[in-house]
Amino acid sequence: MDEWQESLYGSRFAADYDLRAFGGPPDSDTQEAVTFLSGLLPGPGGRLLELGSGTGRLLVPLAERAFDVQGVELSPEMVARMRDKPGAEGIPVLVGDMSAFSLDARFDIVLLAYNTLFSLLTQERQVQCLERAAAHLEPDGQLVLECYAPYPMTKLPPKNVLTYSLTPDEVVLMPTLHDQVAQTIEVNVVALREDGIRLFPSRVRYAWPPEIDLMARLAGLTLRERWADWTREPFGPGSDGHVSVDAARAKEDWPLMAGG
Repeated sequence: MDEWQESLYGSRFAADYDLRAFGGPPDSDTQEAVTFLSGLLPGPGGRLLELGSGTGRLLVPLAERAFDVQGVELSPEMVARMRDKPGAEGIPVLVGDMSAFSLDARFDIVLLAYNTLFSLLTQERQVQCLERAAAHLEPDGQLVLECYAPYPMTKLPPKNVLTYSLTPDEVVLMPTLHDQVAQTIEVNVVALREDGIRLFPSRVRYAWPPEIDLMARLAGLTLRERWADWTREPFGPGSDGHVSVDAARAKEDWPLMAGG
């Protein structure tokens, strides 16, 4: 793959991200996520940091529930869209790389929702992100990850074009390139309309749940619970995704290193 600019995703998607990704607010997935996270936070004033906070889809309703929320987001365009929403003006957001940030604060929850971890295109950067997340947790804090389960990717061919939608006013095609060895998928959604063509590029590196668990262990975390979705449906072989909750491991549980 040629050199990928991560900022492209935010700059191309920001204008109608909420509508294209979630059908516009309020959607049931957002409401279920807010309910789930509210149940983990220690009452009003509980602190949550979202990595890849986007347009504030989750931060804004959590702030409305009197939680102390903050974001880290690479795309200034996404942050600008968040600022347009009522109640978002007081939410602090650091514009920067979620695998290499530092804040002078600790949180009850660090959140990576909606496959955000997969936007980092190497295993090394995904581990670095989890390390940064762990470093910003309170001693009894928790990391919450929402990711799709990549089992269907085993059937995705190296090159493919899908018809995503077809209406009298718009045709949306989804060409993909899939590298099973690198676990990467390159997509450029093509929206064809009478007034022109729009392109929405994205790239991901997906990871299997056991790999995510191992990366979390390298960051000093351990899996506490895993569900199929925000409603706490049991996770199993047929699950499309997972919501995983990790907690910090006690130092005595860390493996001994040679010469340590």
